[in-house]
Amino acid sequence: MNARATHTSDHRESADGYQGEVIRDGSYRVAVCRDGIQWLFQRQDPENPLAGARWRTLGYCRWRTTLERLWREHAGHAAPASLAFLPERIRGT
Repeated sequence: MNARATHTSDHRESADGYQGEVIRDGSYRVAVCRDGIQWLFQRQDPENPLAGARWRTLGYCRWRTTLERLWREHAGHAAPASLAFLPERIRGT
């Protein structure tokens, strides 16, 4: 049995295998919230990242420019280029 396969469809926003994850770069990631109306900017708990440690949300936003700013502020470097593939604004309800 592949434990990772069952873990990738997790509905909990703090889970390592959260189904709404769209970008992961090191200990930071961007995910779409459960309702699809905003992005979550998250950092993985540093305690044990290899064991699938919990993700903590550092900010919620609807605009890509806000995600870029959050990434710079928290990670100390520019957001990864893959962030540019997200729409300018999340489309939610």
